Amino acid sequence: MDEQSILKTYDDEQLEHLLENLHDQYGSSEYLSSKHLLTFSEKHSVSIRLPFCFTYLNEKLIPSNFLIILIHSGEAALAYSEEDQIVEHKMVKAYMVRQKQGKSQIKYLKTRGKSKAGSRVRLAGTDHFFGEINEKIAEWDEYFEIEKIAISCNKTLQPYFFNRPDAALRKDDDRLFKIPKHIQEANFENLTALHNYLISMELKFYDSDNELINTIISEIDNE
Repeated sequence: MDEQSILKTYDDEQLEHLLENLHDQYGSSEYLSSKHLLTFSEKHSVSIRLPFCFTYLNEKLIPSNFLIILIHSGEAALAYSEEDQIVEHKMVKAYMVRQKQGKSQIKYLKTRGKSKAGSRVRLAGTDHFFGEINEKIAEWDEYFEIEKIAISCNKTLQPYFFNRPDAALRKDDDRLFKIPKHIQEANFENLTALHNYLISMELKFYDSDNELINTIISEIDNE
């Protein structure tokens, strides 16, 4: 059977109505906090990735604030969202790429060993890059109530982000969620597109449930 998905942006009343209908049709659900995901009956394999602008607590939806962190070699895009609106954002860039090879200095050092003068300049840029990212995250975390943090950062860069003496976040922070899709570049366009994705609910189901799911969705859309 093929899996299908529906991506929708709903307010709290619509989303609560959707969950009620899914519970009526499929029975109890299980919440997987690491993925912000509700799954319904094993037989039907229906699941819903809840919007990041809501916290799911004691089977209730509570409006919440969250961060988005996109980190690539030499570029980062950060945003603070209050419920479903980006309130603040920051773009960070650094000189981290060796021009001829197009490879980040961090990755180069893992394969080539000692660095020369140009490499040291690039490494200094790397340190400033991650320092600026951590400074902004720490500032937001101090002034705002942040319930969730959506992050995209490849494994090569993670130690430079999480293991700094001034790290704003630790890798085991229970607010962290790995962004469930590939992000090509850490730019403002992708940041806003990802925000729109994260404040939407994503309902996944198989062909056998297509008619029922679409009936439920149509009822809510026509309210």
